[in-house]
Amino acid sequence: MRRFFLPPHALTGNRLVLTGSEAHHLVTVLRLKSGQTVELFDGQGAVHTALLQEVERNRVIAEITATRQEPAVAGSPLTLAQCLLKGKKMDVLVQKATELGVHAFMPLVSRYCENHGDRGHQQERWQRIMLEACKQCRRATPMRILPITPLARLDAAAYVHRLVAWEEEQSVPLPADLSDQPGPICLVVGPEGGLHADDLQTLQQGQFTAFSLGPLILRGETAALAAAAIVQFLSGALHPAQAEHAP
Repeated sequence: MRRFFLPPHALTGNRLVLTGSEAHHLVTVLRLKSGQTVELFDGQGAVHTALLQEVERNRVIAEITATRQEPAVAGSPLTLAQCLLKGKKMDVLVQKATELGVHAFMPLVSRYCENHGDRGHQQERWQRIMLEACKQCRRATPMRILPITPLARLDAAAYVHRLVAWEEEQSVPLPADLSDQPGPICLVVGPEGGLHADDLQTLQQGQFTAFSLGPLILRGETAALAAAAIVQFLSGALHPAQAEHAP
């Protein structure tokens, strides 16, 4: 069943009206017709099943026939704090981090960042990419796209677990006990040029633990996805849903 994003203003009672890009995608791209059923997520964890009633070029009217609430965020929500990367690498990271269930994505500005694009435009694009990824992976609660933040202003106190991938660390692996003490996790990954010594010192003053991803030097986007996937697994976020209810 096709899934779409439901803006808050589009719903009145059990009747919803889609316009803009969502209506365009439904009508022009997918060519859905009245009488067909779709799913819509509201960004707050609710997923609605709706029957299409009127399908016009720029407007779609549907009636909700059922609603369910998706499970809340895991006990150790992960914030991926990624130092800005060049080109479209950040776009890819936003998409894949959404699919991996990352709770929040924080673009960081560090000493060696080379991304000088239009910051406002980038944030809007990342938001669109994130919502499209939510539809594809059937995620009901969108990943938060946080404002672009100087690394020195990262609020370390907001997290129980503070981790930073550092290419020069060769002995300390990712901690395997993340699930033993549930709580917010912040994972920092550097830019193409790596982290400057001053950046690392700032993070260590905030009690971030530097860890190694192995003996090979990884590209920024590779390191981010590898580390995020491992952290999600170690914290229990990638465990099968039914395992939570096992005796």
